[in-house]
Amino acid sequence: MRQNLGARITTSATMTPQLIQSIRFLQLSAQELEQEIADVLDRNLMLESDDMAADDGDSESFDSIHVLGSSAGDEIPEDRHPSDADRDLRARLLDQLQVAFSDSVDLAIALTLLDALDETGYLEDRPIDIARGLTQAGLDVDLARVEQVRAVFMRQDPAGVGALDLRECLLAQLSQSAEPAASLATRLVAGHLEALAHAELDELCERLAVDMSTLRDAIDTIRRLNPKPGLDAQASEITVPDAIVSVTDRGVVVRLNGVAHPHLRLNTTYERMLGQCNRADAAALNDQLVEARWFLRSIEMRRDTILRTVQAIFERQPDYLEKGEAGLRPMTLKQIADDIGMHESTICRVTTSKYIQTPRGVIELKRFFSSEVGSGTQTSASGTAVKAMIRGIIGEEPRGEPYCDADITAILARRGVTVARRTVAKYREAMGIHSAKLRAQRITTLDEALA
Repeated sequence: MRQNLGARITTSATMTPQLIQSIRFLQLSAQELEQEIADVLDRNLMLESDDMAADDGDSESFDSIHVLGSSAGDEIPEDRHPSDADRDLRARLLDQLQVAFSDSVDLAIALTLLDALDETGYLEDRPIDIARGLTQAGLDVDLARVEQVRAVFMRQDPAGVGALDLRECLLAQLSQSAEPAASLATRLVAGHLEALAHAELDELCERLAVDMSTLRDAIDTIRRLNPKPGLDAQASEITVPDAIVSVTDRGVVVRLNGVAHPHLRLNTTYERMLGQCNRADAAALNDQLVEARWFLRSIEMRRDTILRTVQAIFERQPDYLEKGEAGLRPMTLKQIADDIGMHESTICRVTTSKYIQTPRGVIELKRFFSSEVGSGTQTSASGTAVKAMIRGIIGEEPRGEPYCDADITAILARRGVTVARRTVAKYREAMGIHSAKLRAQRITTLDEALA
């Protein structure tokens, strides 16, 4: 059996420039890989683009289509990439909304929100006005339901679209961030945005009980967010998923995205010239041939490792497609590394800046990894899943009677997830959700405005 190139690299004692290149390729995003390929095609005559190559299924490399729990022998129809550059913001969101909302009323609300976006991605109409308009149109819709749909809407790609103001926009993006400083950044945006705007850093350090270095890391995280996600979505690079996960009547299908993994091949014309040119030219062409072969091997390794990693993730996360983040189980990089026979550092590299297209939208691979929360849990739950459960519980709370943190803790316990009340409070604050008292006050204010 052919030894996997990734395994050879992780166990090699001699780190040659070629091996270093192969390892580096694992960490490249789809856009960065595209630039690398463009550069090598410009300087290396021995490589050419293989536009006519079969999509991701050539027997000379590896199987790129896998049906979890079944055979993958049948041909998979090629889907049009949902995030092609020729699509505008509304078209891209429409694709995602049709998957995110199965209920017809919720979808109608989402489409109304979509129509109410301005060019920057912010909501032009007030949610209460949207609720009134849909009610007049004959739908059974209230403000709470509009807000519940809008919360899901803002988590689509690009995150933050559908927000009413800058604070909401940034909080929506931070709720999906995997950066270490995201929790503190969320606290800053949720409660200290004005102080941050006035650069009151010393005061913020004192308020938040953090040192200046920690505070600056959080500020850097905020600076990397998109204050106008609608404009950025249309003008900047579009996120290109490395793999596509779909559900068919044969099960869950995982395959590589051909857009993110272009095919290359050796230029046979120049390869034949090696035996026909003088010694100096032959030496130069041979050097390029060696580089070209290593480049192709590096690309193959990257493709192979990404595919196997995504397959392993969905073997361990079977409930995600049905339940979303609430269905995520605790999972570590080491577990996936053990599953596919690679080093943990390799999995860390291959999940960096990688995205997959799922029926629930475009998801960063790192979001599937989370540690277990609580002790003595009847049901194994990840931190990400617990956050999703908390969002769901709050979204379903009785109008005018918001659940306090103790209530949420008790509800989680009845669902088999045992966590401390302070953990619930910590997660709630990290997601930018107000306390029960403030949520009740907000509802009272809205009711008075409607009176």
